[in-house]
Amino acid sequence: MNSLNEEQLDFFRTNGYLILKNVFKAAEVRRMQEESDYLLALIINSSLAHQRRSGRLDWRKNSTGEQIVRKLQPINDLSLTFTRLSEDERLVGPLRDIMGEDPILMEEKLNYKQPLPSPVEGLDIRTMDDYFPIHNDWAYYAEQKYPQSVLSSALLLDDCTTSNGPLRVWPGSHLEHRAHESMENGLQVKPGLIDYDGGEDMLAPAGSFMIFHVLAVHNSRPNTSGRPRRIMIYSHYPKSFNMPWDARNGRNRLRESPWEREYMRMKERGDYTDTFHAPVYA
Repeated sequence: MNSLNEEQLDFFRTNGYLILKNVFKAAEVRRMQEESDYLLALIINSSLAHQRRSGRLDWRKNSTGEQIVRKLQPINDLSLTFTRLSEDERLVGPLRDIMGEDPILMEEKLNYKQPLPSPVEGLDIRTMDDYFPIHNDWAYYAEQKYPQSVLSSALLLDDCTTSNGPLRVWPGSHLEHRAHESMENGLQVKPGLIDYDGGEDMLAPAGSFMIFHVLAVHNSRPNTSGRPRRIMIYSHYPKSFNMPWDARNGRNRLRESPWEREYMRMKERGDYTDTFHAPVYA
């Protein structure tokens, strides 16, 4: 039995995205939020213990001087919770319906957009806002010749509102690829190829699941809410593409995991005590 009905499939074919609201229950969302707090503390404390910023950590100091964790990538090798979620039929089923075959996980990252009320000292950090440029994901995959049948998806750990930098998508933009150019915060569709002032905010409550075509143009503005806007981002490719396992994230996992294991041993030996704790917001 299909997870999506024909009306939902038609909407995706026309617009290049689909929002499935309230796929996960409140108790499940709380566990995801707790796991995201655990991972944040793990990576920042491991970085502090070694006085070396983890290659998984993308964080910024914005124009007002506030530190914001932009994302952690990859994470499944650190989290059974998010590994199981990436295999959950509530996520995999709709992707299968759209692809017409089994989806295989290609990439995963947790986009936090999380402000840190108390600054963390001693690690290198870029001075730059936390927004994501107007782009499509295939612009990042084209060099590796990944297929344009890849699907990106977003599992919401927090409500996406107009003030916390939600995903913004340009409906129908998935019908053709647009050339991109490099800028300080990543790749962006070249001027004149899309209306930069267009697009629609993808607003939905925590526990919702969003799917968007790899060619769908999207971005997100800075988070001005003072609270985290956590979204688990997945990319899946069709099984028939037969891509090598974990080709995109595997190298980073292998590079970073020895540092994290040594950090845990340091704690066991009493050589290091955690100094960072995930923030609690009013």
